Amino acid sequence: MPPPPSPRPAFAEASASAKETAGRPQLSRVMLATLVLTVILGLPVDKAGGIAGQLAVGVWTWAVFLVLLKHINQQLRVPLMLCLVISTLGECGLSLVWGLYVYWLENVPFFVPPGHVLLFTLGLTFAPHLPRWFMVLVAAFAAGYGTTAFLTSADTFSTALAMLFLIFMAFGRHRRLYATMFVIALLMELYGTWIGNWAWVPDVPGLPLSSANPPLCVGVLYCVLDLLVVNADRAWRRWRGSPATPAGARHHGAVIPAAPFTTDPPVGTGQ
Repeated sequence: MPPPPSPRPAFAEASASAKETAGRPQLSRVMLATLVLTVILGLPVDKAGGIAGQLAVGVWTWAVFLVLLKHINQQLRVPLMLCLVISTLGECGLSLVWGLYVYWLENVPFFVPPGHVLLFTLGLTFAPHLPRWFMVLVAAFAAGYGTTAFLTSADTFSTALAMLFLIFMAFGRHRRLYATMFVIALLMELYGTWIGNWAWVPDVPGLPLSSANPPLCVGVLYCVLDLLVVNADRAWRRWRGSPATPAGARHHGAVIPAAPFTTDPPVGTGQ
């Protein structure tokens, strides 16, 4: 009779658990509710309150961002600060320079860059729970809408965005995050353009492409944001003299992830 299998060491179970949660925000329900309410209530106050309302939303959103940095998983603090910097540059480039969309006061509101970080944090929180069938559904929507937009010559900007999104879904490392942010960004765009906080121009400047208000595949820009944040974080660690550590390596008893984000469950979970 073969000997019974030895029980799994406790440290191995702790290691697996640490790997799974190392790159997740690990926020309380109160903090998550604060992020959601800030996003939902901030845009109406911005539009209805004029300049004073926009400044008030800006001060509140920055305060929430600072509290978020204090309470979030410490491994995500640097990536989220990098997300803030990249989002700020992206807003200035896409809105003020390229002119893809215009905010109602023709500026970049004070609350927008930290608002991107709040949305990104929500994506990191919800993505691990996304079922595979929903990922397929999101990709199918992007492919279907992109094809329809091309055939009808309406919102052809989304055709290009859809192709880019499908490339991310086919070859990217964080497919759950991509699909989650695609949906969150779409909902946010529909909400913001409906209220009138911003509007997309009908013709893409410098390109023979048309755009809806909003382009329905705009969520792919968050895939690009994820890619930029991951690479910026890697460059920052190297500059600081702490090169990327192989996945599962241990440092003072803690498991160090290879990337700052952990959105896909371990192989074999059946999700």
